This record gives sequence, structure tokens and C-alpha cells, in this order.
Amino acid sequence: YTERTGRPADGAREVVELARRGDEVAVAVVQDALDGLGHGIRTLLTLLGPDVIVLGGGLFTAADYVLEPVREWLAAHLTFQKMPELRIAELGDEAGRLGAGLLAFDLLDA
Repeated sequence: YTERTGRPADGAREVVELARRGDEVAVAVVQDALDGLGHGIRTLLTLLGPDVIVLGGGLFTAADYVLEPVREWLAAHLTFQKMPELRIAELGDEAGRLGAGLLAFDLLDA
């Protein structure tokens, strides 16, 4: 968003909020992100075939805005891959940091 407009945005959450309010550049940026995510999920399904995919991070703090478009993208683009169950990470965009902290704690314990 910042690259396209020159205006700073504090992460995906802010860009989604701008898109909700009708900012055309933000809408395009979110759509680009969802298209990229769709391609990535399709590749993951092709290679590993998981039944469930957990989505998290700042973009998915607005699950009500972005989850259905991801499902629609997958429905339109999957061929032989099985549609996965898409879940939203319960720990939000803190999951990565919490996981890294727990891993460090486990390594100190070992």
C-alpha cells in the first residue's frame, strides 16, 4: 500500500480497514494479497494435500472480510485438489512470536 500511494500503512490490518472504507488502492492491495495466498494454498494442496489449513497474521484479523474471498478463489481454481477446511488461528497475529518463545523455552529446558 505504501509503495503504491506513498502513504505509510501500519500492516495488513490497517490496509484492510482502509479497504473496508472504500480506498480503491487498499482494495487492490488486499485483492493482490488474497490472489497470492490462493496461489500459495493451491501449491500447498498440490504438494502436501492437507485437510486443514490454519490462516493467521494481520490479514486474518479481519477474517469476516477476507476468508470468503479466499474460499471463492480456491473453489474457482482448484482442479484435482480437495478443498481444505480453512480455519483462523486462535492466537491471531501473535502466534508466530508465541511459538518462537515456547520453542526457546523448550530448548532452554533441554
